Amino acid sequence: MPPMRRAVLAVAAVLLLLLAGCDGGSSDDPEADPSTSAEAATTSADPGPVVECPRDTQEIDPALPDAVPAGATSVRLCDGGAGKVAPPGEALTTDVASVVDAVNAQPLARGGCADLRVPEFQLAFGYPDGARFVVAGRFSGCAELLVGSERRAKARPPLRTFVESLRTQLLDGTPPGPGVTAEELDCSQPAPAVAVFPPTDLAVAALCFGVVDRPADAVRVPIEDEELTTLVRSMQADTSSSQGSLDCAVFARKEYWIVGATAWGDPVTAQRGCFGLVVEGYEEWVPRGAALRIVRRLVAGAR
Repeated sequence: MPPMRRAVLAVAAVLLLLLAGCDGGSSDDPEADPSTSAEAATTSADPGPVVECPRDTQEIDPALPDAVPAGATSVRLCDGGAGKVAPPGEALTTDVASVVDAVNAQPLARGGCADLRVPEFQLAFGYPDGARFVVAGRFSGCAELLVGSERRAKARPPLRTFVESLRTQLLDGTPPGPGVTAEELDCSQPAPAVAVFPPTDLAVAALCFGVVDRPADAVRVPIEDEELTTLVRSMQADTSSSQGSLDCAVFARKEYWIVGATAWGDPVTAQRGCFGLVVEGYEEWVPRGAALRIVRRLVAGAR
């Protein structure tokens, strides 16, 4: 079974450090909306035109409804303008209604919010007639959703629902391949604050050795397919939580990290955490056994 498919089964949702912050919002019960009815069940074999990401960041618009309209047939995760998200190459075209419902189920935000930062992510919903409805969200502070004419609380649940649904969709699909070789990978590949695909989804990878803040000067060593399979298995088993750890100081010293891509061509970066490479959320990987021997050989080849 390919590493990506194993990881999809093993990991249900993406929860990184920025997603673990305050959700904000009120304690009001979620307000009912027609778009959460059975009419919004838009799973279809032919979604029609698939939505694309907007060029701009969505803002509150009094002319729009305060909920995502029913009938969406695709939804795509997009950057909000802060450069914190690496949008997946694929849009969700199955179970779109679950993401619509997850947005509309959030209560309207009461009171003002001092958090005026640029949203970190956007969810663009597409409709059969080519129309688009965009929801913007923040991860920390007020953690609001900007939905049409209103602000809604708790940006995390809709994003989590999108990730779970997309990963399920990809599990049932045929990946086109990474689109890049291990020799072509770039150590300067960014590590977004929100990663839809964890390192356990890697289909091609290279180890980089150098100073993290100067990735262009790092030495890249391609990882062979069999070695990568061993490393991914270790990433799934040899992890520990760094939550509450105080040993997170960053020093300008040479160390290793891993860059790569999934079988769908989405970039993945396993960056340094408190004591290992971050796999997902607070989980960090410290290789053992055969995986440790592979890492040592790769690092030695980069020195």
